[in-house]
Amino acid sequence: MNLRIAIIGGGVAGVNITRRLISHHGCHDGWKIDIYDTEEKMGRGKPYMDDNEHLLLNIPTDEMRITGDGDFTDWLKARSIPVHDYNPRKHFGAYSLDILRGLMASNEGVRPVYREVTDIVYDAEEASYRVDTDTSSEKYELVFLAMGQMDYADPYSLEGMEKFVHNPYPVREHLKDADGKIGILGTGLSAIDCVRYLLLERGKDQVHLFSRSGEMPSVRGKSHQFKIRHFTEEALDALIKDDLIPLEEVVTLFRREMAAQNIGESLFYRQSGNTLEDLKYDIANSGQVGKLQYLIIALNPLFSRVFPYFSKKDKELFMEEIHPYIDKNHSPMPAEVAEQLVEWADAGRIIIIDDIEEVQPGSGFTVRTDDASYEIDWLINATGPEKDITKEDSPIIVNMLDRMLIAPGSLGGILVDRAHRVISPRYGTLKGMYAIGHLTFDSDYLSNTVRILVENINRMVDGAMKDLNE
Repeated sequence: MNLRIAIIGGGVAGVNITRRLISHHGCHDGWKIDIYDTEEKMGRGKPYMDDNEHLLLNIPTDEMRITGDGDFTDWLKARSIPVHDYNPRKHFGAYSLDILRGLMASNEGVRPVYREVTDIVYDAEEASYRVDTDTSSEKYELVFLAMGQMDYADPYSLEGMEKFVHNPYPVREHLKDADGKIGILGTGLSAIDCVRYLLLERGKDQVHLFSRSGEMPSVRGKSHQFKIRHFTEEALDALIKDDLIPLEEVVTLFRREMAAQNIGESLFYRQSGNTLEDLKYDIANSGQVGKLQYLIIALNPLFSRVFPYFSKKDKELFMEEIHPYIDKNHSPMPAEVAEQLVEWADAGRIIIIDDIEEVQPGSGFTVRTDDASYEIDWLINATGPEKDITKEDSPIIVNMLDRMLIAPGSLGGILVDRAHRVISPRYGTLKGMYAIGHLTFDSDYLSNTVRILVENINRMVDGAMKDLNE
């Protein structure tokens, strides 16, 4: 069977979609798979681009994998690259790119297309998709949207202003000219990347970090293994009624699991409001903190599985009241990074300012809180990617929204069903178009780790193949 497939996005998701497609019988018999992305991101994706070595994985190196246990560490050793507790992110990108190159070398139907897609047009009569770039138009029977993160948010409407860095990545290009008094908007993992580059690579004396909350991610504690007793797939499936699972019953089940594992709920609420004291607490109590973190990590696939079964009201309640505590413990920073941040803060090299109210441009930028103002020469945006697709200005999103091929989800991203089929307000559930990753934020909870992403991709592609044969 001849089949033309387009994968929009050549990062880790795109690589794994390609792998799974090839694993299905018949892929070598007339299938053509085109993977669209820029040469810079092809095979790597945005998080794992070839960037500065001080940008580290926030998941231990030996827990990062695509094809099987230990494959990333084996890849590093085979290339005489030292295996650290947390390797530079660019190493994982090079490993992912190598996998893609291997797939292309062994499958002549797999082709990289080094162009960005500007539009996708659906032909309802043919049930086919026209994928447009600035210089080409191609038709496909299957399309997978795997573009990764959207552009960075711009909460203070500063994009385009001189000495404002809207998106810090790659930092070795976008931050190389930052000088004078430097401020960073945000205190999350992206902000920490910027701090490490500016202080370790550029040798800057001081950096200000500004945010509304002032909170940083927690510090990764000691690793733990668990035998899950209550919060199991079978127990969650038993809660399904009328295609929904009540949030209240999921919370009860989770509390039972915490009690069975002897983890106190007070650990969720350990933040004092003082960022440095919170970091120091996590470092000093790595055993108990790690126990909570690794329980959440162990249950991650089940949180991802159960989230689509919440009602709209329960989803909103979960995101408002529960998600912040889970999220803070879900992607913690390495302890060595936290210890260095504490050292820099104690030495006055990083200044953390919370409760900011506004940012005003002038000859530089004035950042105001309710009782102080700070004059900054360069301002770096590290607030994270936008989730609301109606605020995205990339042509492919703008055009698909305009022709009602996609619709925004209530919590961000686009509407998809549980099989990751795109739901169009114009055509209904689309046969042949699927989405995964950051675009499915509204449906996939905590699915941005590589392990969960690969599991979701396998299910999505298997479902797509089943749809194709029906």
